[in-house]
Amino acid sequence: MQLDYKSILFHTKWILSGSDSIIYRESIESTLSIALDKNCQIHDVGKIVITDNQTHGKGTHGKQWISTPYKDLTFSIILGQNNHFGQELVDQCCIAMVEVLSTYNIQGKIKYPNDIYTNNKKIIGILLSNIQTGKSEKMPHQALSIGMNVNSIIDIKTIDKEAKVSSTSIFLETKKEVNREKLLKLIIDTIDPIIQKQVCQ
Repeated sequence: MQLDYKSILFHTKWILSGSDSIIYRESIESTLSIALDKNCQIHDVGKIVITDNQTHGKGTHGKQWISTPYKDLTFSIILGQNNHFGQELVDQCCIAMVEVLSTYNIQGKIKYPNDIYTNNKKIIGILLSNIQTGKSEKMPHQALSIGMNVNSIIDIKTIDKEAKVSSTSIFLETKKEVNREKLLKLIIDTIDPIIQKQVCQ
């Protein structure tokens, strides 16, 4: 089922919370392709780029993040042109995602530098990306991306034979389907104060 993103109202201060806070694409190669676009960065800082079908999701070291269409959550938060953010943001977001999983009675474990596992299987990946668009620009454009296996029912190894790790989802761990809209709201409301604090440092 398509994400009902228009029904979500975030309680945030840094991330935008109005009706135009989300840039939605039903299908796209990667949310980063929009989130790191210079023109998008200038006008849409604080917005969330999200898709129901990410066909070539990006992970660390050139790896691919594979998700199930219309089942999982894959999105990027546009951070804008700055140098506020580094590994500390990823670390804090990893801690926050463990807390989010605990609300579903799932015990998450952080695998440095940017993954969350449960029962030795990957369930969440977090990626901080940046791009320098011109020699005259002193600061890069940045975006924070999160991929979470929510309602998927298959292990990544059944899709990608070269995958070195097994994956799981909230559904596979709890045997209960998750409302993605409520989960997205919980994630964004949890991450927002982390970003806000780092901006103010």
